[in-house]
Amino acid sequence: MPERASATGPTIAVVGGGPAGLAAAAALARAGCSIALLDARPFPAPGEASPDEARTVALLGPALELLDRLGVGAEVAAESAPLRALRLVSLPSDEAEPEADVTFEAAEIGLAEFGRNVRIGRLRAASIAALRRAGAELFGEAPLETVLRERDGLLLVHGRGSLRAPMVVAADGRRSVVRRSLRIAAEERASGRTAIATSFSHARPHRGVSIELHRPGGAFTMVPLPGDRSSLVWIEPDASAKRLMRLPDAAFRDEVERRVRRWLGEVGEVGPREAWPLVPMVARRLVAPRAALLGEAAHALSPVGAQGLNTSLRDVAVLAELVGRARARGEPPWSPDLLLAYERARLPDIRARLAVTEGLAAAVASDLPPVRLARTLGLRLLGALPALKQRVMHGLIRPMALPLPLPLP
Repeated sequence: MPERASATGPTIAVVGGGPAGLAAAAALARAGCSIALLDARPFPAPGEASPDEARTVALLGPALELLDRLGVGAEVAAESAPLRALRLVSLPSDEAEPEADVTFEAAEIGLAEFGRNVRIGRLRAASIAALRRAGAELFGEAPLETVLRERDGLLLVHGRGSLRAPMVVAADGRRSVVRRSLRIAAEERASGRTAIATSFSHARPHRGVSIELHRPGGAFTMVPLPGDRSSLVWIEPDASAKRLMRLPDAAFRDEVERRVRRWLGEVGEVGPREAWPLVPMVARRLVAPRAALLGEAAHALSPVGAQGLNTSLRDVAVLAELVGRARARGEPPWSPDLLLAYERARLPDIRARLAVTEGLAAAVASDLPPVRLARTLGLRLLGALPALKQRVMHGLIRPMALPLPLPLP
């Protein structure tokens, strides 16, 4: 049986129990809506650890501010690590000397830190607890099968039955059943690259500095964790990534240490690894009648620049703000004007970040001499021009806007 909700306002069905879906459900509950949340996975019992407890994600300042407003910021920040600086290094090969080396300090734009590297399991547990406090109705182990239109709303057919709701918010990932059921097209293109994620202990302290190596094949990014430990996102061409994923643990550790040693010293224990292909995607629309898309149901970005979940939480903040204003005026959250306002507010930023992250990912991975030269000169220019450097740092955090339509790179 689902966990029952209190009827405080119009019901919104949120589909997807990942970080974006949980944040959306909590934010919409705070905006005065009654929430029904569906997820294919079971919801952990109060106090029970989430299965993805060890995985981490770098959250920037605005995302952390949203979590504070949702009442989960302090809990999520526990056992997290501050990100005080970002160091970008251009390398012609893993063993070569840097061609450019620039460090972006949060203090240069008046911040103590850009954000924090947090545990996804803690974020999930804190968000579920907040939803339980808000009286949300939680449907675990309820994979969505389809969404059907009815006269006054939508019928969600899932693995344990069905649910009627006047509005649905899709946060069910890049293969979103909601998006496909509502016939919203998406543009995607395989990059030919795969991201490998793991964590490792190291001999030298990271001092809160995230190090991103720009090298042929893709970025190699070490992000601080509590203590002398860092998470790793390692991008390689698909064939190379498959070879690395097949290696025994000891051989994989040696491959990590060969690339890490000069930056963080000797590598100790290496955690479990996982890999996923990088396929940039953006939905052509973010809304349909009585429906809104957010998170990876709406867009999938490269992990370069830590834009993925941060962009998703920006979706959540905008949608919740619009819904809260509508509720204060006594208007329904599914009005066409509200949904169009959400799309107009978010689509330019999403497309801009997609273009920037994919362009950067392609430039980082390229070994063509003209591209490598441009990459190196660009980093050197940033290091030499403080005003430009500050503008880039602000751009990581603030919403972007480019003219529409912007084609998928």
